[in-house]
Amino acid sequence: MFRATTRLMRPFGKRLLEEPHPFFIYPKTVKAQPVQLKFYTTRLARAASMYLPMYVVFFGWPFAAQA
Repeated sequence: MFRATTRLMRPFGKRLLEEPHPFFIYPKTVKAQPVQLKFYTTRLARAASMYLPMYVVFFGWPFAAQA
């Protein structure tokens, strides 16, 4: 039983210990892409329009109940 388990687990262990390819280098000839601020601001605004009212209701109901 132990022998079969070690035989089956050996490839899994080898994959865990492997390093990435040693010759991979990030290209220096290609410029980094610019950040798309319009995309991120609209995404943040859409998320905030859902989360902020939810948080106000969730954390504000004790104050409303107290008044």
